[in-house]
Amino acid sequence: MLSTLRIEDSPFNEQQLNQLKNSIGGLNPAQSQWLSGYLAGRLAESPATTGTPQTLPTESLSIIYATETGNSESIATELAANIQQQGIGAELISMDNFRPASLRKLKHVAFIISTHGEGEPPDEALEFFEFLESKRAARLPELNYRVLALGDSSYPLFCEAGRKLDTLLQASGARPYGPRVECDVDFASSAKTYNEEVIRYACDSLATDKQYSHTDLATSPHLSLVPSESHWSREQPFIAEVGSIQKITGLDSGKDVYHLELSLEGSELHYQEGDALGVWAPNDPKVVSQIIETLQMEPSESVTIQEQCLSISEALTNHLEITRLTTATVLAYANVGGQNQLEASFSRLEAGQQHTYLEQHQLADLVEEHPAQFGSQALADILRPLAPRSYSIASSQQMVDEEVHLTVATVHSNAIGTPRRGVASGLLNHRLEPGDSVKVFLQPNRRFHLPEDQDAPLIMIAAGTGIAPYRAFMQELENRTTSPDSWLIFGNPHLRTDFLYQREWLRWRDTGLLNRIDTAWSRDQVEKRYVQDVVREQAEHINQWLLRGAHVYLCGSLQMGQAVQAALQEALAQQRGIGSDAAAVVLSELRRERRIKRDLY
Repeated sequence: MLSTLRIEDSPFNEQQLNQLKNSIGGLNPAQSQWLSGYLAGRLAESPATTGTPQTLPTESLSIIYATETGNSESIATELAANIQQQGIGAELISMDNFRPASLRKLKHVAFIISTHGEGEPPDEALEFFEFLESKRAARLPELNYRVLALGDSSYPLFCEAGRKLDTLLQASGARPYGPRVECDVDFASSAKTYNEEVIRYACDSLATDKQYSHTDLATSPHLSLVPSESHWSREQPFIAEVGSIQKITGLDSGKDVYHLELSLEGSELHYQEGDALGVWAPNDPKVVSQIIETLQMEPSESVTIQEQCLSISEALTNHLEITRLTTATVLAYANVGGQNQLEASFSRLEAGQQHTYLEQHQLADLVEEHPAQFGSQALADILRPLAPRSYSIASSQQMVDEEVHLTVATVHSNAIGTPRRGVASGLLNHRLEPGDSVKVFLQPNRRFHLPEDQDAPLIMIAAGTGIAPYRAFMQELENRTTSPDSWLIFGNPHLRTDFLYQREWLRWRDTGLLNRIDTAWSRDQVEKRYVQDVVREQAEHINQWLLRGAHVYLCGSLQMGQAVQAALQEALAQQRGIGSDAAAVVLSELRRERRIKRDLY
């Protein structure tokens, strides 16, 4: 409490402390939360310190991160706070705010980076990687570093961005002060270990006062610098009530897409257009029962997960991943179940075939197709922890107040003749009813927000549920006194059944808020037509919009995004009379200027 602050506990003098009490004491919760985020932003722009300037060491630890969904940033920010609490200087830096040539000036760095798509670094790290791979890359014999890599082992190129960064740094002569740490979707434990070890390194190498205790590192008070407007988080989600669930694809559609409205009343959660919502969904109890029965286990059998004793039924329902397989899971199942044929047949598959197998199969399919008998603890040990699913928010809070809207496509699979659904999409679209509740948390995505220049034109390109954030964009623009030129390029299989939010888009076009719509219905004619074909057809207009300062947004599948970027490159080469390589440079420059923004999955 502010009233209990004592001058001897703070870095302020008495007059400053009184001014602080008088200024902050009258703030309401929302104002206090805004101030917390503002201070965190200031700390991220300059060296973060906790001591007075004259007591700081001459060297500090630089913490450089690149993030796609905010996880890397959260880990980096917490590390900076804990380093400060040891009385050591810490500099928190996003890769998109860092000049790569400045690496030669640094001596101690902790890198935290996620992998996006098929082994790609986040957009904010593109220039950083381009520099390290170029002839301009400096020799870095004075640099001591360590890498924390975040990824998802269900993808073939797991943690590839972190691995590549590690390789490039070592090739430049930099020296790792510890092995690279690779985190799966359940990153909390590995990230905690990494942070603790980096803190020890900083204390040993940088502290001017050696009277610290290693045993205090894990138990020291937590100081969070994460810009947050609420105490709700991935670790402590908000319980949101379901308001409505409505199917928005036609009865004859091959797609199964729903619009959901959730209540955030009482949460004080505030989001911006372009942000995402994390959803914690339990596994389907019916599928859990089938797995337990097929493996001839008792639902009440005890297992231990992270020092917690649970029944196997509870573990499979709420704690373990059963709808997404990994290579390690399949091979481990074959090993503990004595399934030599499964191991041999899976190992013979090429990498692409293995990825397809993992996408199409769930644990229930594996168990049904290759039944075995082994202990429940062995099953728990080979499964990854259950992870939340992320959905682009389809509403503007200016329009819907204490609600959040989602556009959710049911994930369907049928590998062995038994229909399956995704864990979160199955829950949201098919197992919940209005009045039920679901655990949620915000995932800010500041790199997919509307431009700071409110007059900059918008080209919004999407396929399928990738249209969701653009609905939020248009709602936000409705609340402004002026709006930029805007253009939607949208694709899906059929006009009649798959034009998501059709009435709203036509209304926005009729009122002039949306300047134009171009669509690609891939199955409405003999020759398939996709959004990338629209980009090629409209090359002249797209180039004109770009010359006027337009921002291009891509939202949808990774494959769609790659195809659209290739089409944009062709369009620029054609319209500007330049070669393909020169057009690629133009696209890279647009990404660096944050005028090409991607939300791909």
